[in-house]
Amino acid sequence: MYKTLSCAALCIAPQVTGAHDFWMEPNAFLLGRDAALSVTVRIGENLEGAVFPFAPRAYKYAFWRGEDSTLDLALVPLRSPVKTLAPLGNGLHSLTVSSFPQSFTYASQEDLRRFLQSVGQEHLLASELGRGLPDTEIGEAYKRSSKLLVHFGEISGADMRIGRDREWVAQENGFVLFDQTGVAADHPVQVYCKGDGPTSHADRYETRTDALGAVDPVLPANASCLLNAVFVEFGSGDIDLKSDWVSLYFRTPASTE
Repeated sequence: MYKTLSCAALCIAPQVTGAHDFWMEPNAFLLGRDAALSVTVRIGENLEGAVFPFAPRAYKYAFWRGEDSTLDLALVPLRSPVKTLAPLGNGLHSLTVSSFPQSFTYASQEDLRRFLQSVGQEHLLASELGRGLPDTEIGEAYKRSSKLLVHFGEISGADMRIGRDREWVAQENGFVLFDQTGVAADHPVQVYCKGDGPTSHADRYETRTDALGAVDPVLPANASCLLNAVFVEFGSGDIDLKSDWVSLYFRTPASTE
């Protein structure tokens, strides 16, 4: 699957949204067939950041998919909190979530420029609509979607599109970024990978999807990796911009063999 060389969290204080990336951290990427998965939510940068509990009811949807079935965890009654996730068969499982819309305000054009530059979208400021943005108090409506891939028992199974919004799907020869009506071609992507150990740091680089919405990055072996893509559009009324954050978090194999 990989080319190798390796309401709580999303209803947070506005200042945390300035930290760009959002992913779900598992207690393990490969678990025994009878094990249970526990997940925490991370919001930060360079695979470091604040930790929040995973609360499925905080999301528009939270799909837990395995070999045998798919569950929407956001529909689980409040009296039955989800603390761990049991396997739905053997092999590959995915946890896919999408947040409700939220808002953020950039204090200045320079703040906005730094954000757009970090996600490969700085060119928007040079467009006609971009030149019409206010100098201060720039309002943004945003939402976040993320998928986590883990395995139970063995490394097997195929990923598939499971959500209703933009989403990453892992394939044998790379990863495909789906837009709402097709694939997201020629779109900027940020790639982060981090090895094990307390002194490990995340390596980051940028790439773009091809005409079929795919990327096939060369990734380090035995590393935790995050793919991130941000869609930015101009809004209307009190909302100057709309953004949609889409990420995929997974573990690369221990070797190329």
